[in-house]
Amino acid sequence: MARSPRLALAALMLLAGPLAAQRGTLVMALPAEPMLPVPVLGSTSASDADVADQMFLRLAGLGASGRLAGDDAMVPELAASWRRRDATTIDFLLDPRARWHDGVPVTARDVAFTWSLMREPVLGMTQAPLEPIANVIALDARTVRVTFRRRFTEQVYLAGFSLQPLPEHLLRDIPPAQLTRGDFVRAPVGNGPFRFERRVPGQFIELRADPAHFRGRPGLARLVLRVANDPAARVNLFLAGETDVLPDLPPPVIAEVAKRPQLRTVSVTSGTVSYILLNTRQASDTARANPILSDVRVREALALALDRRTITTSVWGPTASVPEVVQSQHWAWVTGGLRAVGQDAARARRLLEAAGWRDADGDGIREQNGRPLRLTMILPGTSATRRAAAVQAERMWRTVGVEVVLEVVEQADYLARRASGRWDLEIAGANQSPSPSSVVQSWSCASAAQPGSSNVARFCDPTFDRLVQAADTAANPVAAYGAAFARLASVRPAIGLVAPTNTVGVHARFANVVIRPVNAWTDLWRWTVRPDQLLPRDR
Repeated sequence: MARSPRLALAALMLLAGPLAAQRGTLVMALPAEPMLPVPVLGSTSASDADVADQMFLRLAGLGASGRLAGDDAMVPELAASWRRRDATTIDFLLDPRARWHDGVPVTARDVAFTWSLMREPVLGMTQAPLEPIANVIALDARTVRVTFRRRFTEQVYLAGFSLQPLPEHLLRDIPPAQLTRGDFVRAPVGNGPFRFERRVPGQFIELRADPAHFRGRPGLARLVLRVANDPAARVNLFLAGETDVLPDLPPPVIAEVAKRPQLRTVSVTSGTVSYILLNTRQASDTARANPILSDVRVREALALALDRRTITTSVWGPTASVPEVVQSQHWAWVTGGLRAVGQDAARARRLLEAAGWRDADGDGIREQNGRPLRLTMILPGTSATRRAAAVQAERMWRTVGVEVVLEVVEQADYLARRASGRWDLEIAGANQSPSPSSVVQSWSCASAAQPGSSNVARFCDPTFDRLVQAADTAANPVAAYGAAFARLASVRPAIGLVAPTNTVGVHARFANVVIRPVNAWTDLWRWTVRPDQLLPRDR
């Protein structure tokens, strides 16, 4: 019997549609070889995490806003939904469609089993962030109950993002000490949109799309994750078209990308921030207040004397934002109402006058009781960027009668002086956690008293501490954290300089490009290749 032309066409469309959707190869260069691309097993390698995130889902993922506080902040991954039982209990309901790559359903037992592994000392997971979780149990095949030691606003984030399950049916009979060197690590079996295909040691790992994935069929057929330890080699591979993405493009590379029509850039918010740190403790005796910088009027005058937009643009480029307080773009959701103050030299002079600093002898530098308004800024000799920013700031401060002596020192001396408090000013930097609650690690009375903490200025403000503590349990965490950061801005322990944007290079043939500020590549499965721009490796 002759086949109907209409039926033949329909059959061809059914065949061609899925095949076309599965075209596309993305090649990425990693800075280190992924030796342990499995969650929970103690690796701190970013390359391991980037590969693991393609193969293993979490209970819940980060939303587009970056907000972590509140039960509605996260988006479903393995858990289709969650419901609060009381102030310290949340039930996560797994998606019944979720499967391991060997076809076995993902169950609550997998989650509880993984929690037990996370607490195994032999695997070396850092336990401090997990301390608020009291227990994780399987109520039934689909329901995971998480209980917490106390009430706080980021419970869903902590449990949903931290619990990235492993398959109990494949690992339960393996002693934990042997998990990092067994067959599972060499060929992981996950539940994510891509499954392990093969590894060529020292060269690459290849992942293939799971066409039956419950969240939807990936738009790419495969990922090839190459090893390229040298940063210059990664740049050259991208510009030559041998790889498809490159994060953290420096300005010279951005300019090169602009010359190539087959490449484009994508801006992504970043967790890094740089700022001028003001030491409110005396350099010669940190138990005493700094005779100049302990006065908030002087600290505010130092901020007002600076044209921070000019400094930031000339040193870090035109796309970088200037933060008012020490917050990266990760925390913009709690500090959206705070805007960096502009330069106001006249007001800076009035504040210094009110604080008792006057230029009595007419030499251009203010004095108080015969003491010149002179400060020392330490700079590491390895950072041309910090030196460029410091030179501009020093000139601007001089115009309001403040003398700042720049001391460029060797790295070892710089670190020793910074830790001991023997300095007045320095340009510091931080890579901040997505959670604003982590601000206490660098800006709290507790961290000021803790030897070796990142609070090297020994900043302590009990009011700020109280506001941050209240925000951790507030019904409206956005407003509560906003009040805490407004307080931080008012007491001025630092002057924000730059909260840079991460510029990512991407081959122009890709569509549906989504890059996350945290765990950047978790949405690679949504990417597709435009049909009219397929390369030989895409077919």
